[in-house]
Amino acid sequence: MKKRKRSEKSRYKHESTGDHCTCAAYVAEIMCKKNAENKNVGSLPHKFWNKKPWNWTFKKQLWAAQKILKTYSEQALVKAVNSPEFKRIFSLNHPNCLGIIRRYELLLDSQKDRATEQEVKPIKEAKTRSKSFKKKNTLSKLRQIENGKKKEEGSDSGGGSQGDDPKQIREDN
Repeated sequence: MKKRKRSEKSRYKHESTGDHCTCAAYVAEIMCKKNAENKNVGSLPHKFWNKKPWNWTFKKQLWAAQKILKTYSEQALVKAVNSPEFKRIFSLNHPNCLGIIRRYELLLDSQKDRATEQEVKPIKEAKTRSKSFKKKNTLSKLRQIENGKKKEEGSDSGGGSQGDDPKQIREDN
């Protein structure tokens, strides 16, 4: 038999074979695996869904998963089945199953709503950074000389006030 190719419907992989499968088959396999661990049967055989006694169990889980997928999303079903709440649930026909899946569906919907609310709104008038940094370093002095904003040499007392650059004082003396 040919392996199933990955498509929009079959984007999950069987854990036992690695072949691509639908979401319902993926969830049904997880539930059969949990059931086998609970019954202490051991690991499931390769392509267990074709072998007794697992073929009927797999079919029942597959039908239940397909029924659930008519009302809930794939993401909610997969998250719910892999959640800690499903730890002691071994069938998709369990009475608490739908309540847990509904909770995960609502959780996913609220996350989508938050994502749409947090859209980035562009700022119409962005402030630009000021180009003068008020520090007197060598480059700023050169720019001042080029722009004709050179300090008057007569105003400098040469006494060395607090704002003077130490290099400038050494050069003056």
